[in-house]
Amino acid sequence: MVELINRCPEYVAGYKAYCREMYDSHITYFKPTDPEFIDDEWFFRTKPWYDRKEQGLIEGQPVSFHYWAIDNGQFIGEFQLRTEFPEKVMLDIGSIGYAVRVSEQGKGYGKEILRLGLEIAKQHGMEKVLLTINENNKASIRVCEALGGVWEDTIDACNDAEGQHLLRRYWITL
Repeated sequence: MVELINRCPEYVAGYKAYCREMYDSHITYFKPTDPEFIDDEWFFRTKPWYDRKEQGLIEGQPVSFHYWAIDNGQFIGEFQLRTEFPEKVMLDIGSIGYAVRVSEQGKGYGKEILRLGLEIAKQHGMEKVLLTINENNKASIRVCEALGGVWEDTIDACNDAEGQHLLRRYWITL
């Protein structure tokens, strides 16, 4: 049974393996932590930063909540929720980000992670969320549309991970 949990030290090894799979597969749609930076102290070193993000205390960053997706004790992906809509959210990262471990893709996990994440967004009092999806990410487009995503438009976008690309913007009403 898939569940979204708060980041915790017990799953750091699974998170590192997930990051390694993403980097080795050259996934650019959702760039996790560089696995070279994840050592025995990584979780505790980064926890204060993540805590400050949840409180909106990092300049230039929207309030953001990070969850790890676990299925039967195995790390399978992650989910991020941003509860504000500044320009960076609207034109780049969206209010939701999610990803599935490369070795677990194609098994329905993306849809389940997003479904659970939408419930979390409701708990945060959100009425709608914005998903921004690279036009080449067909799997994420299918997941978003299956869960009620309504296409608004496609814009030109550019970021460090993906370079210049077309970005589809979808709203999901909660």
